Amino acid sequence: MSSTHCDDIELLTIACDPEGFFVCVLTIIGLIAVAGMMAGLTMGLLSLDQLNLQILQTSGADDEKVQAERLLPIVKKHHLLLVSLLLFNAAANEALPVFLSRVVTEAQAVMISVTCVLFFGEIIPSAIFTGKQQLAIAAALVPFVKLLMLLAFPIAFPIAKLLDRWLGEDHDFSRYKRKELKALVALHHKQSQKKWLRQSTRDLGTTALTPLLEDKPSSYGSVRRPPPPRLTLRSFSSSEDQDDKMPLETTPTDAADSTLNAAAPTFVPMYSPPPRPEYAAATPLYSMTGNYLHNDEVAIIHGAMDMSTKTVQMIMTPFDKVFMLDVEEKLCDTVMVRILASGYSRIPVYKGHRTNVVGLLLVKRLIVLNPAEEKPLKDLILRRPIVISPEHSCYSILNLFQEGRSHFALVTPQKEVVAACWRGNADIDPSKVQILGIVTIEDVLEELIMEEIVDESDSPHAADTYMDTVRLRGLQRATTKLKGLLTKVRQRKELLGHVAIDCDRFLD
Repeated sequence: MSSTHCDDIELLTIACDPEGFFVCVLTIIGLIAVAGMMAGLTMGLLSLDQLNLQILQTSGADDEKVQAERLLPIVKKHHLLLVSLLLFNAAANEALPVFLSRVVTEAQAVMISVTCVLFFGEIIPSAIFTGKQQLAIAAALVPFVKLLMLLAFPIAFPIAKLLDRWLGEDHDFSRYKRKELKALVALHHKQSQKKWLRQSTRDLGTTALTPLLEDKPSSYGSVRRPPPPRLTLRSFSSSEDQDDKMPLETTPTDAADSTLNAAAPTFVPMYSPPPRPEYAAATPLYSMTGNYLHNDEVAIIHGAMDMSTKTVQMIMTPFDKVFMLDVEEKLCDTVMVRILASGYSRIPVYKGHRTNVVGLLLVKRLIVLNPAEEKPLKDLILRRPIVISPEHSCYSILNLFQEGRSHFALVTPQKEVVAACWRGNADIDPSKVQILGIVTIEDVLEELIMEEIVDESDSPHAADTYMDTVRLRGLQRATTKLKGLLTKVRQRKELLGHVAIDCDRFLD
């Protein structure tokens, strides 16, 4: 083609200027690649969460730890990274139409620019950089990103500093609030639960797994707790409102210990806690290994997070329901039976009226006492319980229990008055002090694990059941004695009958 004809053409062509044409085309391809790289890096790096990187750095796999360690320093420089990448991205996007207009018309340049930037400069790179290999790709390009930040530093640094000043440097928005963290744990548990149960349906069947597959609120914990109102009784609950009687079961040991009738059966109250669900042993939710959360783990996490918002007054046992003893009482058989039937290891002792608490009786110390001596309670050494205000949190009372002074606390707003009365050995005036209730370490631990802690003495109506057992034993012994007397009378009657017959024969 002649030079005159080439001078008349404004666009670069292969025929007129092959070298310039290919340079321009390669520049266009390079600008599209740079724009795509910057867009992908912007999406991939700025979408990384600092909290997740810190978690991977401490508890991830070996390669994840290395990758997180490389990425954290640049991710923390949020604004500097953002401005640097956007500078190169904007430069590439703005320069692309300029070079396109050298080889095609303006209308064609706009169409090609929009299409290439949309697909090759935004969609495809963003999909790649935020895909499954996001962490690995981002970590591999850390040196390249540092080079970009260094090149853009003169312009990017002042802008980043202004953004830090106006918007703040801390852009770690993933510090979860308490409720959000609880919801996160619950969702993780629910999703992992459903995923595993679907995989295990063939082997275990759907009948036992139906309760877990239903989309209903979870009942965490291995033993489900009933939904009682607050201020319900647990450790020191009274048995007066219980109507159910516990079954009685014969024990060979007690039968052998009976001095009046060794062969007669004796009865003791027995109690068994609610069983775990049938699917408990079959699912990983009840396994302490693996990637699934155990039901108890979720319950304890929720309980531990709720503990700081719960006050002592919310978990205490009301004072009018507490089993107590008068300091003037003597430890005779009747009182010993009452103490044993109560099932408590620590019993508050009062003087005159219930508000005037003088100490705490440790039941285990009664093992060395002889009920026949009828030793008064006032002669025993009583421990002082902890006194705490009702607005204290559950963690504060737990810390007090951990000090080892006592595992029993009185709840009263006038704790200073109570402490002063004890220091001066004075009586507690009920007009000045109101004791709201008591809290034990068992109450606190039950709130922590979100389950009832059931032992042998927590059976419903335990005291009445024990008294019924005592009466039943007495009735059995009386029945045995009566049977023995009737047998003797029958034997004597038969003997007298034989004597009368012999006398008649002798007279005849």
